[in-house]
Amino acid sequence: MKKNIYLAFLLISAIVLGHYLGNAVIGTEGLSWLGYGRTFGFSPTNITLGGIINFDIGFTISMNIAQLLFLATAFIIYCKTAPKIPS
Repeated sequence: MKKNIYLAFLLISAIVLGHYLGNAVIGTEGLSWLGYGRTFGFSPTNITLGGIINFDIGFTISMNIAQLLFLATAFIIYCKTAPKIPS
C-alpha cells in the first residue's frame, strides 16, 4: 500500500512539475523544445436525457517533452527506492 501511494505521488509530481517547466521554457532559446507537446482526446459532447438532465462529456490530455522526461525520471527513482520502503 505504501509503495502504491509513493508511486502515485511520484507520477503526479512528475506530471505537474513537467507541465510547469515545459510552459516556463517555451520562449527560452535552447530549451524551448521541452515545451513542445500535443493535446489529444475528444471534445465535449452534450447529452440530454429525457429533456430534464443535460451534461457534457469530454476528455483531453496535454503532454509535453518535459513531462515525459519527468515521468521517466520518476519511474527510475521509484524502481531504485521502492525496495527500501518497509511494508
